[in-house]
Amino acid sequence: MMIELAHRGLHQLPDAAGQRIQCQSGTVWITLDHDTRDVVLEQGESFSSPEHKRALVYALSPARLLIEPPVGGKPVVQAATSLRNAFPGTRAPVPA
Repeated sequence: MMIELAHRGLHQLPDAAGQRIQCQSGTVWITLDHDTRDVVLEQGESFSSPEHKRALVYALSPARLLIEPPVGGKPVVQAATSLRNAFPGTRAPVPA
């Protein structure tokens, strides 16, 4: 998915686990909920996290991002929902 952000634009990924954020142009700042790390990406750089946390992407300048889904092509949240439907009576995993 290609995302275009204006300067000071904001994009939210509800569950960033396994998704790869590639900065195609501009500069963005990324933060994960309850994580002390801050990540700044410039053109040509990318970031991914294995953690099931919300990610906020803030444009420090006009930016274009390519957001690639986790390996297997489905976002992790959708995959967990599919498993829950396949095995009724089971509970969804609890994020750490």
